[in-house]
Parts: sequence; structure tokens; C-alpha cells
Amino acid sequence: MNKKILIAVSLVIMAAAGIAIFYNYRVGNKKISSEISNDNGGNFIQSVAQSPAVEGNIVNSGIAGKVVLLGGGPYEYEASLEIFSADNISKPFISVRSHADGAFQVPLRPGKYVLKPADPDGPIAPVRDSYNFIVGDGQWLQVRVEYK
Repeated sequence: MNKKILIAVSLVIMAAAGIAIFYNYRVGNKKISSEISNDNGGNFIQSVAQSPAVEGNIVNSGIAGKVVLLGGGPYEYEASLEIFSADNISKPFISVRSHADGAFQVPLRPGKYVLKPADPDGPIAPVRDSYNFIVGDGQWLQVRVEYK
């Protein structure tokens, strides 16, 4: 009987350790170590998740998030976004459109970038003209782009 209890306790301890490791590795916030990311405009960068290491020419970093419409919300909002390399803001590096639920995901190599939400026709406009951010090696930034 004591052997069964010992095995059960060991399994519970290992499961708890596994959950703690997973949380700190995949979900826990990581510090952003750059001056450009510290000026993230309020609620832009929600968290930073570290990806597992990969080999080869696979991009395992980038930006993912939601576009939200403020004013009684937030409500999800479909929008066009342009991402520029910070050293060349005259031509977009990539242009994307969020899904109807506001979600988007863009793989990016480590570097400095500028995200510019498109200003659609009509009364709805982005809260900010642009957002500066840095993607680190193996980092996924979880962000929030606001329109009003």
C-alpha cells in the first residue's frame, strides 16, 4: 500500500513541475530588453512568449495579436496592417489583413520593426499612427492594436 501512495505522490509532484516549467517557458512574460520596445504605447505589447529552439531556415519568431474596436467594447475589428523594417519605413516589409475576429499572426525574423495600422475610410481610425517593436530570437510578441 505504501508503494502505491509513493508512486501517486511522485506523479502529482512531476505533473506540478511540468506545469510550472510549461507556464514559465511558453506563457510567462519575458522582459523586453530594448529602448524601442519600452515605448510600446500603452497596451500594445501584451506579453512575450519564447519559442522552442529550431534548426535550419525556419522562422520561429514574430508578432501575433488582435485588432480591437474601442468604445463600449473592446470589440474585435477586421483591419489592414503594414509592417515595416525600422531601417526602411518608406516601403512596407509585409502587409496583412486581420481575420474577421481581429486576429492576426506574422512570422518575422529577429529585428526592429514598425507596425502601421491602415486608416480606413469612414469614422473609424487607429488610436496610434504606428507602433515600434523588437522581435528577439525565438520570441513571439502578443500585441493589441486599437481603433476607435
